[in-house]
Amino acid sequence: MKQANKRLDGQSYLSFREELVKRGIIFSYSGFLNEEILTGIGNALRTKLTIDKTDAKVSRGIFSAFVEQVQNVIRYSAETNAVIGEEQHHDDGEDHVHENESLPYGMVTIGEYPDGTRFVACCYKISNTDTEKLTAQLESIRGLDRKQLGAIMREQLKNVQAQGAKGAGLGG
Repeated sequence: MKQANKRLDGQSYLSFREELVKRGIIFSYSGFLNEEILTGIGNALRTKLTIDKTDAKVSRGIFSAFVEQVQNVIRYSAETNAVIGEEQHHDDGEDHVHENESLPYGMVTIGEYPDGTRFVACCYKISNTDTEKLTAQLESIRGLDRKQLGAIMREQLKNVQAQGAKGAGLGG
């Protein structure tokens, strides 16, 4: 693990937190992700939305976007730490070795603009070889409305489920 050039002190953390608040960010995570972390963050997000008394339809939309985007990080991030031959203890009393697993790195941020519009933003690195394909996919859906995007996604999910892929193929 690389060492930071400068240690963060309490004032640095406070300044960073203040910057997040200024930008309307209510939740931010940067680090390695897996399904367990997704579940934990998801539980915290649900609790926060409940505390804020967020409308149920809005909560579902935020939560759905959050899960989809974090799953994209887990599936497609080019920045990973490989976990080779790690032994884990399971509820069945057996120790299992999971080979060729990885911990993908990404960031997820959830916030609210001054006009009340909520947002979920996620980022992760992709390989240069995937850039052209992803750019073409994004261009093909640019300008489509919600109904058109939904129809494309449903069609993609039908196609990839038959092929055994990881998702609708729209995230990476």
